[in-house]
Amino acid sequence: MGSIKSSFKAVLLLAVGVSCLAGCATDEQAKQKATIHLRLGYQNLQEGDSTSALRELLLAEKFNPKDPEIHFGLGWAYSAKGRFLQALEHFRQTLVLDPKFTEAKNAMGATYLEMGKWDEAIQEFEAVLKDILYMTPFYVLNNIGWAHYKKGDRPKAIEYYKKAVAMKPDFGLAYYNLGLAYKDNQQTEEAIAAMRSALAQAPSFLEAHFQLGLLYFNSGRREEARKSFEEVVRLAPQSENARLAKEYLDFLQKSAN
Repeated sequence: MGSIKSSFKAVLLLAVGVSCLAGCATDEQAKQKATIHLRLGYQNLQEGDSTSALRELLLAEKFNPKDPEIHFGLGWAYSAKGRFLQALEHFRQTLVLDPKFTEAKNAMGATYLEMGKWDEAIQEFEAVLKDILYMTPFYVLNNIGWAHYKKGDRPKAIEYYKKAVAMKPDFGLAYYNLGLAYKDNQQTEEAIAAMRSALAQAPSFLEAHFQLGLLYFNSGRREEARKSFEEVVRLAPQSENARLAKEYLDFLQKSAN
């Protein structure tokens, strides 16, 4: 009797061990499948195919629903499709699974910008800046500046844009945004300087050439305005900016005769 019990216990232990191995193998296989779909999803996002990305990432989530990278990718896929509420839901889930995933806070801020929710965007971006290890805080500063600009708070926008370019002196977009804020704040010379700095970093920045042309035109600097508008036409002759630039050039030509 004792030997039968011992044999039964041995078989039971063996069965439990085999079951554990099978379960562990199944879990590992699921994670491997999730990783494959995750990589395909991110590749599709990089290629601009948000539908295929979403399909792959949803499959990845089925295999490994607790991977923060998968939820982060789902957030971007939904955002790319204009499904902002679902995007925010997945970014929040990313942070539930990994509270140190600062990029998810930044993505939430960017999503709120898309939604026109400026205060919510500022709140998320400010939270990103608290992470001293975050690699690109100058982008965050520029985004906070843009949110304040859209709120109509030009002095605050200028403050953040100046912080962004102080941290990254070759940040052409931040100089451009700074120029827009100065322009709206009736600080023409400062706006011109900022636009010129933007073009020093990005010589083909079409909108900066056009805005610089407007600034020169409105301040009576006709020759400099002409050069800026001609550059707009040269860079993108079929664009709407070029159409408008040609109208200014025609006016300058007629008024010079």
